[in-house]
Amino acid sequence: MAGGAGATENESMRVERQAVEAAFAQPLTEELLRCSGVTPGMRVLALGRDLAEIALLVAERVGRTGAVIALHEDPYVVEKAQRRAADEGFEQIGFRAESLEQACVGVRVDAVVGRFFLTHESDPVQAIRRAASMVRDGGRIIFQEWHYGSILWAETSAWPQLPLYRTFAHWCIEGLRARSAHLDMGLRLANAFTEAGLPLPMTRTDLRTVHGGDSLGYSFFEAALRELLPAIERRGLAGALDVEVDTFAQRLERETTAAGGHVFLPLQVGAWARATSKL
Repeated sequence: MAGGAGATENESMRVERQAVEAAFAQPLTEELLRCSGVTPGMRVLALGRDLAEIALLVAERVGRTGAVIALHEDPYVVEKAQRRAADEGFEQIGFRAESLEQACVGVRVDAVVGRFFLTHESDPVQAIRRAASMVRDGGRIIFQEWHYGSILWAETSAWPQLPLYRTFAHWCIEGLRARSAHLDMGLRLANAFTEAGLPLPMTRTDLRTVHGGDSLGYSFFEAALRELLPAIERRGLAGALDVEVDTFAQRLERETTAAGGHVFLPLQVGAWARATSKL
């Protein structure tokens, strides 16, 4: 099942993580929606831990003549997303506190769009298969995921090698493993689509560097570490985490700038295919 943020998390931390993550995810999401043919008037199912962000972005694409069904199993996440949609005047979004497995959308949708959803599913292939079963024949199935494993690769981590970035990579991976997350979901998308019975998907990637005074970029790393701290603590590893999270972004910026270098965000991968009558 998808990992809900939960009402016990600090709300300000959640907002920061979602806002920073969404800022870097939006260009690839918009490209996927455009290339796959999501157009005004469509009825779309939206999935994602950043439910408000993805639902509003899809709603902008389908316009007032379209409709968005946004699912998340955590009622708290749904309530927050509903409030934001209402504040921003999006009336074409219907939010439901349901898991994908439990959901029933009635008439099949024209597309399903999932962002940062499969990484936290226990069975990503089954989730894709279930999502595709809700899409009309010829409709679109679109997913976008981080490939967190890329932060361990020498070519896509830090240049030159920076100690603080190594700290981030180590504890980010440990925290995600503690959550049973799929660290390699991004580059697994094509295989997962075909295993789910879909055609081989079209794919897009987005790899971004952070350097100089890019404060938003450095905040990505700090927000990720902060969010993963509870998982690290549950694994009994907090005592070994020798890092001041609240100043991590500032210190990483100073270290990177002093070295005249740059650091990489995790690789993003997007994939889309058309539903077939075989599903």
